[in-house]
Amino acid sequence: MSDALLTLAGVSTFYGAVQALKSVDLVVREGEIVTLIGANGAGKSTLMMTICGNPRARAGRITYAGDDITALPTHLIMRRAIAHAPEGRRIFPRMTVRENLLMGAQSAPEAAGAFERVLALFPRLAERIGQRGGTLSGGEQQMLAIARALMSRPRLLLLDEPSLGLAPMIVRQIFAAIRALNRDQGLTVLLVEQNAFQALKLAHRGYVLVNGAITMEGSGMELLRRPEVRSAYLEGSA
Repeated sequence: MSDALLTLAGVSTFYGAVQALKSVDLVVREGEIVTLIGANGAGKSTLMMTICGNPRARAGRITYAGDDITALPTHLIMRRAIAHAPEGRRIFPRMTVRENLLMGAQSAPEAAGAFERVLALFPRLAERIGQRGGTLSGGEQQMLAIARALMSRPRLLLLDEPSLGLAPMIVRQIFAAIRALNRDQGLTVLLVEQNAFQALKLAHRGYVLVNGAITMEGSGMELLRRPEVRSAYLEGSA
């Protein structure tokens, strides 16, 4: 896991005159799960969207698989075996589960094998295959959002707040699926999460983002043991 797949070096992002990311340095190595934790408004989702090219980094450099992608348009970035499951799920509510999944595949031959894999990972979706996305439960919609992202057979999966608003039992299922994808398929994952306890338990390494700047980094277990992380993000977690 020594090879860097994704690197952010001195990345700064603005919304108008407001600076959302401040010289962020972050590395995701091939085969890792890396998590980014922080409070609401810290800039976590902005970091994910900046990787995808919208908003564009105003300073710094983003490198993926050895190539500079900082200035590439979003559609070309996403063709590089990167998939993004955004915050809020953003499934197509009027489309069936099957149709939603097909939207994630980049070609018909790709879809054929991908269907079997994602439905094995999320058997509940197989039971709902003809059901409209908008009629699914919140947990099922999150499973669908992740499964749709996986349909393109990504090398890097960007997951933004996959546990948001879900019951603890569903959260455990989602995190178990992420662990299985990494362990069994070698999928590299960058995970943004407010559930710091679960995210740091899952991750090989983690970063803490505060007001747009990285303030701490280390292995998941190291960060779990840091008193400042425990007091700020883990009080009451289990």
